[in-house]
Amino acid sequence: MNFKSIIKGILIFIVIFNTSGFLFSYNEIDLSYTINPDDNSISITGRGLSKCRIAISESEDPDEETYETITKDNSYKLDDGEYYIVIKDNKDNIIPLFNEGTISLTVDKDYLPLYPVDEIIDIEYRYTSIGPSNITISSDNEGVVKVKDNKLYTISVGIANINITSNNMSDSFSIEVTDLYTKPNPDSDEKPILNKLLISDPAEAEKLDEVLRLKIEEAGFGTRAGVVAAARFLALEFPYKLSYFAEGGRLDPVSSVQSDGEGRYYHYGLFLSEDKFDDLGPSLYGRATWGEYFREDNSNDHSKDEYYLNGRYVPGGIGTSLYLSKRPNGLDCSGYVSWCYYNGGFDFGDLGAGSPGTHGMSELGELVFISDELLESDRIKAGDLVGYEGHIGIVIGVDEDHIWIADTLLTGLKVTCYERNEESFEELPKKLFEELHDDPYKETYEEPFEYFILMDDEYKEDGNYTAMWEQ
Repeated sequence: MNFKSIIKGILIFIVIFNTSGFLFSYNEIDLSYTINPDDNSISITGRGLSKCRIAISESEDPDEETYETITKDNSYKLDDGEYYIVIKDNKDNIIPLFNEGTISLTVDKDYLPLYPVDEIIDIEYRYTSIGPSNITISSDNEGVVKVKDNKLYTISVGIANINITSNNMSDSFSIEVTDLYTKPNPDSDEKPILNKLLISDPAEAEKLDEVLRLKIEEAGFGTRAGVVAAARFLALEFPYKLSYFAEGGRLDPVSSVQSDGEGRYYHYGLFLSEDKFDDLGPSLYGRATWGEYFREDNSNDHSKDEYYLNGRYVPGGIGTSLYLSKRPNGLDCSGYVSWCYYNGGFDFGDLGAGSPGTHGMSELGELVFISDELLESDRIKAGDLVGYEGHIGIVIGVDEDHIWIADTLLTGLKVTCYERNEESFEELPKKLFEELHDDPYKETYEEPFEYFILMDDEYKEDGNYTAMWEQ
């Protein structure tokens, strides 16, 4: 029985026995055989074999035309599947050979270092078996990973050992389930803001970085899909909302001041463990992972803690001691987009959002001002940019009626769904900023998204691109 799988991954080879010298006697015929699990082959030798015929068949009662004459030291290579071996002597007496005993079994598994809760993992295996294979898969901790119909269902955080057996052979592998990332969830407003050191164990942070790397590689590092995979991971799969943190400097090579305040440190992976500090140069605000504060809060007034944390702060207070002590490190708009570029395989340099006619991300690709004609066309793809004066976001999903944009606003990194018409793009940002800011500052943030930056010429290749993420 062959089980199909959509999962591709690491091959785990379960080699059973490399046996030689098995001996069977039938009348005047002595049979011995050697099994070579490296290439799934069987060599049959014995006195009187040259007078016999052999059938290697998927049926216990093979058709006559299946039989072939045995010569000395015959070797037979078996493809994947279950087989029966039957020998007929010169008098057509039937000699069944080893009714049971699996030669080899290969399990193909998408072996990520971490899996989210509510994931379904399909197991694909290939085997070569003499007789019925009797393959079973089980979990030693079904509260973490449950097995049903040769699929693995992740239930809760923890580790489960998965055992696979066939006749007299077995092997196992472990599955680790985490809450450090989830299945894609566009409800970004429901996420808590990250405001603490998330990972204290660097090994755990490395596993999460490896998940991100594998997802990007599967999409295509250095392609449009690779950038989209990075953007979707941080916006949709990371279970926390990264705080907005205003830029504190640029990695300008002519400057002696560098800043890790907005993620412009150009690191692969997530900035969640302190080992990311190792190769940072001078910084303006200090060293802090995402979610940590740059300065200890020494103020006695905590009445506005929530006010600062959720973005309702006076922009003029950026960089002050109070701001740094009450606002956890995160990304600003161009910091997020540059992080997506870099992790997806592109280094466009340390660019700000810019605006038409100025130096910045608005100079990348083809800048096209928003119109109903553009929005109704098929020109916009996930991975394109969208912006207005001093702000930039990235498209992470497109369907027939909607465009999903991820960007970092004053309330943090979020995902917004827009209808494919000009009115939607004009009204939603206005409404958002009017709700967030009190006079007189809201007037500064009423500009709608004005243009898309179409990135076909920059990406060159789409990779394993999907217009929408997998639900």
